[in-house]
Amino acid sequence: MSNLLFLLKKFLLYLFYPSTLILLFLLLVAVYVILEKRRGRRRLLLFLAVFLYYLSTTPLLPYFLLKPLEAGVGQPKLELIKEVKYVVLLTGGINYGENLSVEEKITGEGVRRILGSIRILKENPEAKLIIVGGSYEEGKEAEHYRKLIENLGIHALAIDTPVDTLGSAKELKTIIPQGEPFLLLSSAYHLPRATLLFKKEGLNPIPYPTHYAHHLCLPRLTLRNLFPKPLYLDLTNIAMHEYLGLAFYKLKFLIVK
Repeated sequence: MSNLLFLLKKFLLYLFYPSTLILLFLLLVAVYVILEKRRGRRRLLLFLAVFLYYLSTTPLLPYFLLKPLEAGVGQPKLELIKEVKYVVLLTGGINYGENLSVEEKITGEGVRRILGSIRILKENPEAKLIIVGGSYEEGKEAEHYRKLIENLGIHALAIDTPVDTLGSAKELKTIIPQGEPFLLLSSAYHLPRATLLFKKEGLNPIPYPTHYAHHLCLPRLTLRNLFPKPLYLDLTNIAMHEYLGLAFYKLKFLIVK
């Protein structure tokens, strides 16, 4: 009985999530449209919108989009980690708002990447840490990361000028000697595109995934996974961003050789 009440409580909780309510409202609209006498494209478009929304906000779609991106990205061997002279951390965004502390500025994605850099530097304290990444909105993205890392007693160089991955690769060409191997830290889903762009600029990156996002959306058949959640929508958007980015640059490099 207690388990049933617990499941009922969870069901009602998920039922009133904003994302679930949006889905229910869209389904009601779809029903009203379908029941009208006039039939047209809007029924199909509305059905596709509801269908895509549900797929994007539940684990199945983000999992099958992210897993192929991350499948070929493994952890480097410890011997290799101890040999490199440079560790490059690609920023993972910042939070915007008034009067935010340094800790509050860093996104969850960024925190995972920072923790990855700390793990590496524990194994290889002589390596030089370089943080790369800016943004159109605020610009000094890498600087916020540097402040947090230096609060933990680790020195780092921050480069804020690049606003995308290709810009980061171009900037690093002026710092890291050509052919010098270095660890490239980022989320596993981002590393295929980042590695492609860095190698295209003549650099020699060794991919180091700080985490695997597809582990966050395992498609298990549970009550929790039947309800939409913003996390899965974010992961779906992230995966599509990477696929579109890879397609764009591969096409660009094919045309401009």
